[in-house]
Amino acid sequence: MSSTRADRLQSIGTILALVISIIAMVTSIYEAGIMRSQQKSMVWPYLSVTQHYNSEGFGIKVTNKGTGPAIVTSVQLDYKGIPMENVAVLLDSLNPERTFGYDILRNNNIGNHVFMSGEEQLLFGLPYNEETRVVLENIPKVRMRIGYKSVLDEYWFYDTESDLHLKEEFKATTEFEN
Repeated sequence: MSSTRADRLQSIGTILALVISIIAMVTSIYEAGIMRSQQKSMVWPYLSVTQHYNSEGFGIKVTNKGTGPAIVTSVQLDYKGIPMENVAVLLDSLNPERTFGYDILRNNNIGNHVFMSGEEQLLFGLPYNEETRVVLENIPKVRMRIGYKSVLDEYWFYDTESDLHLKEEFKATTEFEN
């Protein structure tokens, strides 16, 4: 059985079409990977915790410095290794002889909060005076861990003790509610 020239050209054309199809498929897969990376970077959250002093006194702020929303999933505050349930327990632990009331406390609950890109929330703050000085001196002994996720369900958590952002899910042993 002999092959005619037309059969050979048809076979070559079929092989070329197959090679071009494979190249197109590989290119499409590569482009889809690039687009997924771009989508992730456009919705990447990055929470940070900072202390600040201003005319209103002292405060601890949580800020989303990422490009996308940060959905808080879990918050834990520890003082001397003991998880704190809420801001009242924390303040009593920081200063057992506390003489000031809750009327001077400024606070927000960040549990289940969605931080938009660039948004910051005051976790809690106090005016700086003789009554609050002891609390503020003990603040560096407080460890805070915040678990959060992106809208693409990628999980991270931030730990103030190590100042690291780890790409893993965090679940508090005792949720901090304020």
